[in-house]
This record gives sequence, C-alpha cells and structure tokens, in this order.
Amino acid sequence: MHVPDDEDCEALQAAVPLHSFPSQELYVERFESGTLIEMMNETKEISKFNEAHWIFQSWVIGEIPGLTTAFAKTWLVLVNEKPERDPDHATIPFPAIGDAFSVDFDASITRDEQKYTLVCLRASRIPNPYHALGSSAGCEMAAKLAAFEVSVPRSWQNDEGDHVELDLVSEWKVTSSIDCVPNGLLSASSSQGLFIKLSAASTTYEAELAALRTFIEGTGRRNGPGDKSMRAFEMLQDFRVGWKTFYDLHDAFPHLKDPEKAKHRIPKILIDKFRSFTPDHRAAFDGLARIPNGIYFVNGCPGAGKTEWNMVVAALIQAKGRPGVRRKRSPILFLVDINQAVDEAANRYYKLCEDAGIQARIIRMHGWPYEMRHSERMNATEADIQGATDEAVPEFTRKFLETSSLARHAQSPTSNSKAPSLDEAAWRYYERHKDDCFKDLSKILSRMDAGEVLTTPDWKSLRGMVSCLYKAVLAQADFVATTPVATYGSFSKLFRPDVVFMDEAPHARELTSLIPLAFFDPLAWIFTGDVNQTRPFVKSGSRASAIRDGMRWNPFAKQLQYSMMARAATIGAINGKLLVNKRAFGNLHQLPSKMFYQGQMVSGNEASDSVLSKCSDVHHDHLSPSMYPASTIYLKGWLEGLLGNGVQIASNRILVHLESKEEESQRSFWNPTHFQWMTQHVKALLHDTNFRNLSGDGPGSVMLQTPYSMAVRQYHAEVQTWPKHLQERLQVVTVDKAQGNQADVVFLDTVRTTGPGFMDDPQRLNVAITRARQAEVIVMHPGMTRRKRSGRMVRTEYTSQLWEDAVAENSILCLHEQQTGVP
Repeated sequence: MHVPDDEDCEALQAAVPLHSFPSQELYVERFESGTLIEMMNETKEISKFNEAHWIFQSWVIGEIPGLTTAFAKTWLVLVNEKPERDPDHATIPFPAIGDAFSVDFDASITRDEQKYTLVCLRASRIPNPYHALGSSAGCEMAAKLAAFEVSVPRSWQNDEGDHVELDLVSEWKVTSSIDCVPNGLLSASSSQGLFIKLSAASTTYEAELAALRTFIEGTGRRNGPGDKSMRAFEMLQDFRVGWKTFYDLHDAFPHLKDPEKAKHRIPKILIDKFRSFTPDHRAAFDGLARIPNGIYFVNGCPGAGKTEWNMVVAALIQAKGRPGVRRKRSPILFLVDINQAVDEAANRYYKLCEDAGIQARIIRMHGWPYEMRHSERMNATEADIQGATDEAVPEFTRKFLETSSLARHAQSPTSNSKAPSLDEAAWRYYERHKDDCFKDLSKILSRMDAGEVLTTPDWKSLRGMVSCLYKAVLAQADFVATTPVATYGSFSKLFRPDVVFMDEAPHARELTSLIPLAFFDPLAWIFTGDVNQTRPFVKSGSRASAIRDGMRWNPFAKQLQYSMMARAATIGAINGKLLVNKRAFGNLHQLPSKMFYQGQMVSGNEASDSVLSKCSDVHHDHLSPSMYPASTIYLKGWLEGLLGNGVQIASNRILVHLESKEEESQRSFWNPTHFQWMTQHVKALLHDTNFRNLSGDGPGSVMLQTPYSMAVRQYHAEVQTWPKHLQERLQVVTVDKAQGNQADVVFLDTVRTTGPGFMDDPQRLNVAITRARQAEVIVMHPGMTRRKRSGRMVRTEYTSQLWEDAVAENSILCLHEQQTGVP
C-alpha cells in the first residue's frame, strides 16, 4: 500500500468526490490512500494529546479480587472524564469501554526513604460497576465517573538495584474493598492526578483496510469473501451495474409476507407496531422481497422512525423460526458506528423483545479482543509468547475475570432493562451452568478466590476454558449489537448472522461500511440512515488548515466524507424512502422540508383523530388538534409572547437577533450576550409549570444546542448551579452531538456574528433545526447570513434561508443591548 508523501500530496489537487467508479483501481486508490493519510493524522493527534499531559482527577477504589498474578495486582480506578485544566480548543479524546492504554499517576510514593513513580501502567476502560446504583445511597458521583482497571506491578527496583515486593497503591484507596460503595468518599483530597497515554495503533483503520484488502485479494484465498459479497462489492463501485441477483427476505421468512395472519402467532405488540407503519414504512418493508445483490438502502428524514423500523423488522424476523433451520431464532447483527447509539439500540431491542415475550439472547458487544499474539500474557513464559500462532483463540480471560470479580464483589445490582455485554452474558451463562458444563472452570476460579497463585499451565488451561465458554455464548446468541470495527477479527467465525442491519449508515466512512460485507455472508445487509443529516467524520480539512495544525493534507478527504449510502442516493440506488416526520409538531417540519427535502418531508401528526388531541381542553378551530395538542398550543402562545405586539406565528419557531459580539479562544467561540439571554429564558421556561410534554402528563424537556465546545462549557458551568430537577430536564450539546436526540423545546445558540462559521452546512444545519418536538428558538445574528468569498461578501446558501424565512413569517425578535437584560 502506497501512502502519498508530502511531495506527492503537494502535487495533487483535491479530488472531486465520485459517486461511481469506472475501475476498481480508482476506487482502491482513493479510499486506501485517503484512509492511510487519515490514520497518520490521527496518530499525530494522539501524540499531541499524550505530549500535552492532560491531568484527570481519579480515585483508587480498591483491588479487583481474582486478578492478582505473581507479577501484578489490578485496581479499580474511577476517573473524571473532564481534565483538571479546561481546554479551550478541540474536544479532549477519552477512552471508550474496551479501549486499552497506559496511565501515569502524577504523585510518587515514598517507602523506606526511597521514591517510587507509578508510570506506564497497563490499563483499560471497563463498565462502571456503580452505574446501576445511580443516585441511590449517595452514589451519584461514583455512578457518573469512568471506570478503569489498572495493573500495578508487585515487584519494584530500589536505589540499590534490588527487587522488592511492594503494594504501593494501597495507601491511596478510598474504601476497604470494592464491595463498599464509595459514598461521599470521592473528595478532592482523596483524588490522584492521572495522565492517560493513548495507543497510536488504530484498530479502526486496521479493520477498514483489512476489509478492503479482503475484496482486492478476491475469493481465491482462504477465508475470502463469498460470491455474494464480491457481487455486492462490484455493485457498490458502480450502482448502475446492469447485472444483479435479487434476494427475497419474505421468501426466507414466510411469515413476513403477512405478519398479521393468526397462524403465525406474532406477538400483539409487534402486530400493533406493524399496523402503525406509515405507507413509507410499509413500502420499505415490502421492498425486502427484492434486494439487489443482498444490499438494501433505506433513507429516512428526521423523526421518520428509521431505528424503530429496524427494530420492528428485526423482531418480526425473530418472532418465528426460519423454515428448515434448527435454530429457534435467526441470528441478527445490529451495527452502528457510534458507541452511544449502539447502547441505546441494544437496550431498546432488549425491551421490545421483553414486552413482546420474545426470549431472545441479546448481547451488547463493546469490542472483540485482539488475537493471542496481541494480548497480555498473564504469567506466560517467553516460549509461550513465541509459540503463539495466527490460529490462537481470542483472549477473553482477563475481561471475564474482571466481570466475574466485579459481579461478585461490587454492590452493583443486575439491570433488567439493559442488554448485557458479552462479558456479562458469559458470566451469567457460567453461573447457570457452573455445576454441569463448567465444573473445571468453577474449580480453578475457586482456587483463585482462595488466593492461590496459578502456574503457567493453569493459566493456559483457564484461557482454554474461558474461550469455550465465550464460544458457547456466541453460538447461542440471537442478537448482537456493536460497532462495525468491533466485529473485526475472528468474531465472524463464531457468530454468523442471517441479517445484518447497519443503522446511521451515512455516518460511517466507506471502508467502515465495507467491514460487514467483507467478513459476513448473511441473507441481506440492510443500511438505514439519512444522507441529508450526517456524513462521515474526516479529520483533514483544507490544505492551509492541515499545514497550520501540523497534519498531512488529504486530497481525498471529500471522497472519504461521501458515504457509501450518500453515493447510492446520488445515483438513485436507494431502495426505500421514509419521508413522514412523526417528531415535529407545531408545523416545525415545514422549513427543513423546504430547505433539505425538496418539500417532500411531510408531517405524520396531522390525523384529525390524534390521541394527543384528547389531552387538550382548549378548542382551536383554526389549528389541527393533532398538529397542535394542548402543550404545543401553550408553547405557541409563549413564543408569540416573546415576540410581542400581538404577532401570530405560522409555525412554532422564532429567530432572536441580539446585538452582540462573539469571543474567540484558540479557534473556539462563545457569545456572552447570547449566553445571558439563553440561560435566562431556558431557566424561566423550565420553571414554568404550564410547560408540559406532548402527552401532558409530565413537565417538558429542553435541549440547548450550540456549534462550539467553548460555548457548551460555559453553559455546562452555569447549568451545574441550577437545581437538580431542572438539570434533569435539560440537555446541553454541540450540534454535532445532537444527532439522534430530541426535546420538547430546542434553543439553538449559533454564537457567531462575523460569519456563519461551519454552520452553513446542509447536514449540520439540518440536524440542528430538526431536534424539537414542539417549539424552537434560534438565537442568530444577521452576520451569519454573509461570508467572504474571493475577497467580497456574498450571501450564504443555507443560514440565509433561516433568516429569510423568519422575515417572511414575521417571527424575528430583534433586541438592542439594553433590551436583552444583560448588565
């Protein structure tokens, strides 16, 4: 693989992104070279992070029982995700669950007049065992922190060169053991400064490039992709390819042809959800009977219920066995390229199956362990390490021991509303079968509990037993939710899904989308999302910004930002379109429909017999009761009260213009005048007892959005001073993190006054103005509608439409500085 060097890149012009590729060579050149440059830039960013030496506040809770070896003890450490000194620029990276890295403690320890430093300690992030406790027993702070397991050596070299056994960390622990919930013990005085050193190795890029190599090398090699995958790959290069093989999921699962038939015995809750499908949902469902080369794209607008459609289709598939197959339920792999979205999807499906009475084995897998040659050898000899082969089984042992120890010793209740992780599922399965299938494993764990130090043969035996346990769990799993990258490795040998769903597919880079095609051979790959709301994240910007930031300019950056699904949409290869917005009330859907969906996005809340209208005691002849339930009518009046002068608005959206000036610090911005006005009105609305949710049975929620992390930090600092009951109803997020979230009322602080910044972007702006259910307030300066181009000021393409729509609708509130209430 050739990586363009600086001279090569200097000679190249930015490549115009292609929706179709005339040759495989061009496809490979763009995505391979572009990905390698991104990988190098990410390595530089990680190095910058490590060199910056950010200090994180941490607390040593206690030793994790059962993980002590002859060489090291493992400690549970809780860590504040926000560094002690507040960064003024880009978001500070922080490890996700399953990530491995190293840590340094800031303080040293003196023993026998000799100083010892605790640096380069192996660590990984694990699920917080106190999370399920929440605010009970005063455990709110502990529940919100990140949890690390940190391995600390038992042997240390003193100044004389002798090796002595020391338990250095024990004097820092805040509790006697991890069994004790750290109530009120997490004070500043009991904390330790912690430095995190991230690994420069990128599993993400390794998995992406491996998927591409799999296709390049073709079907002739061992474990190569099948004919179906290769045909899919050929079609993805040029969606206009004439020859296609069509696959029929309705034929594979006959009950999908008519789920409502009584003979299929589909649970009532699923039948009700199927009957509530919009015509768009139904058309996409019917289209599953004709899937070209096994790939099916469903594009959906905001609030269209894309994830819900996925969930219902998956549950319908698993509600009844596939004819001629011994398995009771067809296995499904559910992928999202965003960890938080995977959590939500796994838990959502878990509850849906529980409500439907479907006893499916559901797993939320955080990651797949490296092969044995990449993993830690606990007590292994050099000969053992050198003897490891490519065929070695994945190393599950450490994660299993962590999970089993925390399950037995930390006072964390098992959650019945969350999908278990792979490690939790393995532990639960072991607990059910330890007296029959896993007697030998039970014996060796008992020896460890008794404090026995295992020999190298014991560890080998333990690894084999744990590997068999995990294989058994995966062989019986019905639904695994994870990220595409997490499936890289031998996972595809142990879990073979009949259907692969990839939600939020436009967020994934092209090669990320290739991963499930390269390594799995299901009946169908179903990709869903909205190409008008999101695009893949690529670090590289302009040539000038790359030089400024010390990065390598990527001439293929725009191609990497053009997702596989977006390319399909451009060429007209989308199989299903969901254009009915069920989220937005108060006509909030109309503006984004006009701006981003050619007027095709319609409301799903216009039925005259809406259930929500029954909540209203107020009759309005001129308003649709389904579009304007009582709570939305109240917010309409609230917005009109802000505008004053008896103004009537056609939709529940207003624009506020404050005379103000942005402030900048290291390329991030905030606006003090906007901040004062926003916090004043957000707080007042949250205090308003007449502000209710759509059903009227509870108080309404608020989302406060802004494009810049500096502004978010200012808002967070202010909100932390508010009463807890107000904080619980308020989200404060950057626009880029608002995707997938919603609230009754959204306040959008656009911050800038001298230009649009990066908000004149259709995907970003679309997300920003489609999060509200009932009302929206946009604080925006007219300077956002103009930008400099070729030395002269020109009208922006998208932010100017916001302003012009507000002018046309007479929904602008213009306040001079003395009118804002700002001192």
